Amino acid sequence: MATRSENTITINQPIDKVHEALTTEAYWAYIAANLSPEAGEVNEFSAADGSADVTLFEVLPLDVLPEAVRAMISQALKVKRVVNVPAFNNNAGTINYLADVKGTPVDFKGTIAVNGDDTATTFAYSNEVSVNIPFMGPAIEPKVADALGELFGNEGALTEKWISENL
Repeated sequence: MATRSENTITINQPIDKVHEALTTEAYWAYIAANLSPEAGEVNEFSAADGSADVTLFEVLPLDVLPEAVRAMISQALKVKRVVNVPAFNNNAGTINYLADVKGTPVDFKGTIAVNGDDTATTFAYSNEVSVNIPFMGPAIEPKVADALGELFGNEGALTEKWISENL
């Protein structure tokens, strides 16, 4: 069983600049390096025809995780996140993502409906979190979903900063 959650963030940058960032390898390198106290990396990146496919190897420190999860693990989590950014049409698009937390029974995936104009861009996340631990998984999943919401908010702030400094 999985827990579904929704989060919405607003990036105070025009949608064309947000899309340009999302299809630029340097942007993803910045996100991987700064989203967590321990830097991650861009493992794969390809862009063509206004779209991009990105594979990130990221590290989530224990302190960003819910207490119930921290009690079961002893070190930072290594996350493989794959993001597929399409070409946008009429100032909108849907990004897909899939993440696997190495060595744990935790994974998450979802879609991000992106809409915007000349002043701001909105990311509406629809997430699905799975914690495959008998009896405990359903109790932990909402806590992981909450942590994801905070993480996505941080990523939005980093996106806004990167665009203002680079585009």
